[in-house]
Amino acid sequence: MRVLLAMVEKDLLRRLRSPLPTILLLLFPLIFSGLIALTFGGAEAKVPKVHLLLDDRDGGLVGRLVGAAFSREEAQTYFEVKTLTAEDRKAGDAALLEREGATAVLRLPASLTDDVLAGRPAHLELVKSPAQSILPDVAEQVTSVLAEVLSSSSRLLRGPLDQMRNTQATPGGGVSDPRVAEIAVQVNGVVTRARPYLLPPVVTLDTLDTATRSGAKGPQGQKGPQPKPAGSSSTPSLFLLFLPGIAVYTLFNLADQMMRDLLIEARLKTLRRQLAGPLTAGRVLAGKALSTAAVATLALLALTAVGAAVAPRGVSLAGYLLLSFALVAAATGYASAVFGVARNERQGATLANLVSLLMAFTGGSFIPLNSLPAALRALSPFSLLYWATQGYQKLVTEQLGLQAVLPNIAILAGAGFLLLALSAPLWQRRLLQGELT
Repeated sequence: MRVLLAMVEKDLLRRLRSPLPTILLLLFPLIFSGLIALTFGGAEAKVPKVHLLLDDRDGGLVGRLVGAAFSREEAQTYFEVKTLTAEDRKAGDAALLEREGATAVLRLPASLTDDVLAGRPAHLELVKSPAQSILPDVAEQVTSVLAEVLSSSSRLLRGPLDQMRNTQATPGGGVSDPRVAEIAVQVNGVVTRARPYLLPPVVTLDTLDTATRSGAKGPQGQKGPQPKPAGSSSTPSLFLLFLPGIAVYTLFNLADQMMRDLLIEARLKTLRRQLAGPLTAGRVLAGKALSTAAVATLALLALTAVGAAVAPRGVSLAGYLLLSFALVAAATGYASAVFGVARNERQGATLANLVSLLMAFTGGSFIPLNSLPAALRALSPFSLLYWATQGYQKLVTEQLGLQAVLPNIAILAGAGFLLLALSAPLWQRRLLQGELT
């Protein structure tokens, strides 16, 4: 054991004398995950607005109501509306859309108010911009809802609207108070009769988060949607969503670099001097495996310290430690197997990178599994990175315990020790036969 510890100390000192490659490798998951979190999880998500040009050629009651609807505070969150003037109309729709960078032009016909009051067919015209893809469809959907509202209102308020059309102005230019009161009573009667069918709505939508789903109470002690705290951000959750997978991929690459040292030492002729001393081939391999595990453990501790700063409290310590031990075993066994079959250093590096990338993409290290095609998801269980990434996601993101990650631990640890056992005879044969010396 003293000899093995001395070999581990030698490898750690070599890494310490030249720490830059290891540091850069460890910075990769932090920088990559941080950039994704900052890009897609900013503190203030800006909702893209529909830039609508309103061409009101009606100028009557209905035209003013449409303009007022888009001017409400709720609508201004999603719409930016500009009313066109007679001078603007001369430019034409295509030129207006290009000049204003607008989403669409909504044109209200000149007879819209008269047609709605009389119950005659009326047509709203929407000219969509070809330069935009999604927002014009949003404008079309909202305009369709607006047309339905106007059509339904015209039918529902048919009686009061006919009364308004038939009402004659008084000599003073207005409508008599009794007539206004009579029409108001009719409108109130229509609304009262329609209330049982409209209010309360039969179907409502509640938007829940995972905390609400698990039984969290709302502000009044009731289960239901909870307001998002002011200044809250999805950046930490996105950082934790991507960090485990990329960190696992990095640890596999770090283990590859450590096991590659055997081939480097063979090229530099230092391995021959070690075997000339009181060291057996088995001890050399065991020492290199322990060094790989030690460096991977230290790297995992460093990444854990960073992740703990943004991770939620309550992560299962036993599950995390056992899963980390299994991950170190799997990475060490994988690296030993890859370089055990490689003929030289360059071939081993190429093979290790190729297999690691394949396992990373099929295992959900870079792209969430639900975004992968079904064919790739079918290959995921064959990836060691899949079992490691999913295990950490269960512990950190889903807040599950040791029981949930026992299959992940068993598969990673079993695969690691199996690969070590299978690769040991390959290394020993090459060392004893002098292939590497």
